[in-house]
Amino acid sequence: GGGGHVELESLYDGFRRGLRLSFRDEGPGIPDVELALKDGYTTGGGLGLGLSGARRLMNEFTIESRLGEGTTVTVTRWK
Repeated sequence: GGGGHVELESLYDGFRRGLRLSFRDEGPGIPDVELALKDGYTTGGGLGLGLSGARRLMNEFTIESRLGEGTTVTVTRWK
């Protein structure tokens, strides 16, 4: 995305604790989010496991992307 920022948030829900991370950029956006979430898909030289791996490891996962405006990926892990 050409750079961006991350926000970290500590969560408390009764007896549960968690951590929410939101990654935002103002890059070109993701043309096909479903394709980008498939194992092995990459537009670079990586393994293509970043987004799909994050989705598997987290309890909550959302991705919003608009072409020409950027992308926000929010992940939450509860303990």
